[in-house]
Amino acid sequence: MLYNTNKGLIKRSVISIFLVGSVLFTASCALITKPLDNRTGFSKYLMQVETSIRSEDWSNAETNLEDAKKAWKKIKPLMQVDIDHDYIKDIEDGFEQLDAYLYTKDKSNALASILLVESTWRNIGSL
Repeated sequence: MLYNTNKGLIKRSVISIFLVGSVLFTASCALITKPLDNRTGFSKYLMQVETSIRSEDWSNAETNLEDAKKAWKKIKPLMQVDIDHDYIKDIEDGFEQLDAYLYTKDKSNALASILLVESTWRNIGSL
């Protein structure tokens, strides 16, 4: 009888730990995104790219995009553990598109690409 009681207690404890861990894991993305962003300046660089595109300052846009990519390289390994890989792919695809659009000075497509990258980053922070 004591064995069955302990077995039930252990089972409930394991389930409780699993549930608490799941909640913390799900909420952790939002908890780590802001500090990482503050430390790396990722959002700031994205906004600077957007501003440079709007003013057609292509050289500055390219420089800020490179800074954003460097910040992303610091963020990416920490985020990959916690988020759907489609978000990672969307941001990196956006960077590739931006490279091409900045090179060709294609304002409308460059602006659309940076806005999508910024939106994806905001969505990650709200997960």
